[in-house]
Amino acid sequence: MPDVIKGVTCVIKPGSKIGIVGRTGAGKTTIINTLLRITQISAGNIKIDEKSISEYSLKELRFSITMIDQ
Repeated sequence: MPDVIKGVTCVIKPGSKIGIVGRTGAGKTTIINTLLRITQISAGNIKIDEKSISEYSLKELRFSITMIDQ
């Protein structure tokens, strides 16, 4: 499959609450799935507290992120 999201950089301050919104097909689900390591990234990296998400156990990573569907 071709890459869905390209060239995204985002810095979120600790303790912040964010919302991911957009049109159908914009990549919202892909972002969430990638943060939770359900989908693997093909390039680049994702860091939480300066630590790659690959360094966290799945349990620790998924326990630390809260998702509320619409």
